[in-house]
Amino acid sequence: MSVGPTGKGPRLWLQPERKNSNGSVETARWAIRDGKIKRSTGCPPGDLAGAEAALAEYITQKHDPRRNVGQPSHVLIVDVLNVYARDVARLHARPRESAAMIARLASWWGNPLEASRKAIGPKPVLTGFVSDINAANCHAYVTFVGATRSASRDLEMLRAALRHAQEQRVLEGTVNVTLPPKSKPRERWLTRSEVAKLVWTAWRGGRAANGRSGEGDNWHMRRHLARFILLAVYTGSRRGDVLNASFVHSVDHGYIDLERGVWTRKASSKLATKKKQTTIPLPLGLLAHLRRWRRAGQTFAVEFNGRKVDNISKAFRALVAECGLDKGVIPHALRHTAVTWAMQNGIELWEAAGYFGMTVQTLMEVYGHHHPDHLKGAAAAMGKRKR
Repeated sequence: MSVGPTGKGPRLWLQPERKNSNGSVETARWAIRDGKIKRSTGCPPGDLAGAEAALAEYITQKHDPRRNVGQPSHVLIVDVLNVYARDVARLHARPRESAAMIARLASWWGNPLEASRKAIGPKPVLTGFVSDINAANCHAYVTFVGATRSASRDLEMLRAALRHAQEQRVLEGTVNVTLPPKSKPRERWLTRSEVAKLVWTAWRGGRAANGRSGEGDNWHMRRHLARFILLAVYTGSRRGDVLNASFVHSVDHGYIDLERGVWTRKASSKLATKKKQTTIPLPLGLLAHLRRWRRAGQTFAVEFNGRKVDNISKAFRALVAECGLDKGVIPHALRHTAVTWAMQNGIELWEAAGYFGMTVQTLMEVYGHHHPDHLKGAAAAMGKRKR
């Protein structure tokens, strides 16, 4: 079956000079042609750059889903993700990681053919619109990713993108995103001897590569790992906060005030999230280390070859393997360790919640059993003799 001619799409057209019926003359101008639409840019023939900028703005507005509020069956999932990426995700603490998650979501939810090809088990019924988001397809996405924790984080971002689309009047109504069951909280925390082994190996290790001194020498090349571990264990801070900590005040980084001994973990340019980044006083032992690092010329608390470190996962895995520890020891385990030690030392719950940036409820649910006063009243009551 034959089809009609394909439209050329939005393009620039140089409208020639012309005379009107009243005798006035319109000079030549660049105009935008899009099917039956003709819109003047107001740019003369010599201003091609201005005309191209006007064309780019026209195309952006034409495809911007904010123009109208749409039903879930008329709004593309890719459009929802694009709006979230432009407005919110670029301001995240780890924008590259957020961008990778959005790309993974878009490659599956926004591409029905690709999703069907990569599906494991029953084929999902997808058209690329928001109305496709249901419990069955969410479960299929978890199977496609293969890692429950990663898929859950992706779906949480999808849910946040949908909420943002509703706030921006891109999407009408609510859409439920079904998340997989939450995994059990991590129980792996490090002993003081394990932390000491990690720090010592990172600080002093690597003198000889392949067992032969002088060949492939990387002496002191992992001291940034030791600094990362010390700062994370002393304060229980998240990985992103530790890597973003700077001795120089900047709107894009957390600030360590060495004079006052205070760490402002949240950058002033970052939007507040449910992951609280409270300002905390620094322990004296850690403060002494930080002052030495600053005197040595560092700008950030964690640096490699004089530059800020953005990702520490690969180097940390290699260090854990060299120390003979299990794979459960990941960077986040250092935060888990710090909170566990604090609870074992009997810190007040409200102080611990404020210091580590979490709610008292989370503190009790995940770490409460480590506190010496945990269920102490019940034990005392059970030990009493009935009169």
